[in-house]
Amino acid sequence: MSATMKAGDPPTRTGPWFKIDMLATSAAEIWLFGDIGYEVTAQGFVEQLNALGPLQSLAVHVNSLGGVVHESLVIYNQLKASPATVTMYVEGVAASSMSLIVMAGDEIIMRDGALMMIHDPSAGARGTVEEIKRQADVLDKLRGEVAAIYAARSGQDEQAVREIMRVETWYTGAEAVAAGFADRVDGAVEPETMRATAMDAVMHLPNVPPALAAALRAVPAPKQKDDDMKVGSNTPAAPAATPQPAPSQTADPSQMAAPVPTPQAPAPAPGQADPAMMAVADERKRTNTILSAARMAGVGQDFAMQLVRDGVAVDAAVMQIQTKWAEADQTPEPRAHVRMVADSRDKFVEGAVQALLMRAGLEKANMAGNEFVGMNLRELARHSLDVAGMQARGKPVLEMVGMAFAPHMAGGHSTSDFGNILANIASKAMLKGFEEAEETFQGWTSTGTLTDFKPTSRVDLNLFPALAEVAEGAEYKHATIGDRGETTQLATYGRMFAITRQAIVNDDMDAFTRIPLRMGRAAIRTVGNLVYAVLTANQVMSDGKALFHADHANLAGAGAAPSTATLDALRVAMATQKDPDGHATGGLNIRPAYILVPAALEGTAKQALESEYDTAKGDKGVPNSVRGMAEVISDARLDTASSTAWYGAANPGIHDTVEVSYLDGQKAPYLEQRDGWNIDGTEFKVRIDAGVKALGYRAMYKNPGA
Repeated sequence: MSATMKAGDPPTRTGPWFKIDMLATSAAEIWLFGDIGYEVTAQGFVEQLNALGPLQSLAVHVNSLGGVVHESLVIYNQLKASPATVTMYVEGVAASSMSLIVMAGDEIIMRDGALMMIHDPSAGARGTVEEIKRQADVLDKLRGEVAAIYAARSGQDEQAVREIMRVETWYTGAEAVAAGFADRVDGAVEPETMRATAMDAVMHLPNVPPALAAALRAVPAPKQKDDDMKVGSNTPAAPAATPQPAPSQTADPSQMAAPVPTPQAPAPAPGQADPAMMAVADERKRTNTILSAARMAGVGQDFAMQLVRDGVAVDAAVMQIQTKWAEADQTPEPRAHVRMVADSRDKFVEGAVQALLMRAGLEKANMAGNEFVGMNLRELARHSLDVAGMQARGKPVLEMVGMAFAPHMAGGHSTSDFGNILANIASKAMLKGFEEAEETFQGWTSTGTLTDFKPTSRVDLNLFPALAEVAEGAEYKHATIGDRGETTQLATYGRMFAITRQAIVNDDMDAFTRIPLRMGRAAIRTVGNLVYAVLTANQVMSDGKALFHADHANLAGAGAAPSTATLDALRVAMATQKDPDGHATGGLNIRPAYILVPAALEGTAKQALESEYDTAKGDKGVPNSVRGMAEVISDARLDTASSTAWYGAANPGIHDTVEVSYLDGQKAPYLEQRDGWNIDGTEFKVRIDAGVKALGYRAMYKNPGA
């Protein structure tokens, strides 16, 4: 980039967007004249800045309408963390996220006539109602972080800054200094810098102040050849002959500080519309209409900008866009203009998802007429760029796949269809693994819902007193019900995995099918681990005693294997549990529903419960008094702690046993996706929010075994 320019040459809107020059051994100069995240990337900035080595002073010249806020935050933080003294020069306009970058300066200097704009971050949302709400929450948090940066630099109250951002506020140099967003005003703006940036602002920002529009009128348009007179042309313009000498394009930037008088255009007569502003408004409307039509049709921004530069009228431009879309889509029947891109992209996403699901063996579907069957991952990545109107032909395959993962990093303005397709497949694979996992805890535990991660008391009411006799004409008396409670709390469990560009090039289906499948199984296994740990670790209850304790009357005194006699002792122990308020005469009559055993005792337990006769009595033919009393559930996690200990549990729908709680009742794990930062590709995070707690001891029993 900088190799095409001589040291000291500032970038222009028709040349490089970003360059760094070393001025001395420990001093450097940076020019940021492009859209952040598109023409100036955070990665490129960080790489070039780090390559300079230690610096003592750094001069940063900016002129930009902003860009991607996350990219801008990276640049801001890099400058803020630099040990060098950073001086920011707003040469023309520092709008949107560029004004955020400017806040990193130890000193912020506004050139004469320069402007600064501060507003809320914005984003497009796509997905379900829940997903859009989550994106809105993230955007709200981002707004708070950005407001804190503005407030810290300006010394203003953060709430006041939030209001400044909400209404979108433009500042002149003097106003920015007064508000604390700049330190002083010095020097003049290059006329061509202001003209180019002002034209962009008038065409693309909704609340451009009159001062900026006036600056556009005030600078005479450069003389051009007839072919270059179209507004928006990217052809470099020759300086116009004006009463004041224009600064040289090759002049040292230090000379830019010299004031350049700006001629003022005559104001329109009172009550008369300003022809210049009317022309600008008409051109802005034409440009936005053409760009919007091209974006919906997915025909590519280059094609649209050529129509803008050629001065094509709106109706004719829309016809050309429709023709180009029809040629690319090869669809014989005409469609409504507003549905072009939706039909094409939705068709691709749906077809690609079905084809990959079938290929991965996750679903069976009718693939008749599905043109994406047989395409490998690399071909699907390229097709996703085609339907998004991005040109990927001739690019190296790794670069092409990178564009498919993150089209915004390559100048696109949409989310990644390809990334969303892979996320869809990965999510289905994860849920399949979750649902097919051979877990045993669900049968004998109850399910609860928690709405946050704070400790929550589970209040359990004791028995209602027996009904009292009411004599004729007498009053009914109120009953008092005691309560008891245990505290439960959620925790988050999760892991990450990544799909790299290399995996796509290698057509590696396992990367987003088998790995998420196993992570889904791991999620449910994690919950199972927590459940059985309640038994094996003998969780402490709210009374300070272990779950299984002699004082709780739920621990066998002499351990023995499951048999008619030991199972009958379990039955009696549960049935005779006492109501703490003394309302139950004799006992609570709790019935065992499950016998929980290690795998080593499964056969013994089933034999003891299913035999017609008491096997301990030999040939005496004594009936088995516990036959069919409960269901046997075995789990190998119990073997790890003890191959002899076994447990009893009552029906969790009637009595308190062990409760498994989930955040907002969401039992299935959740899959989140983001563009890879440490890897070239996309990253996925699988998480589940769960809490496990024994809510009572009366319906639980343990025999330590022989």
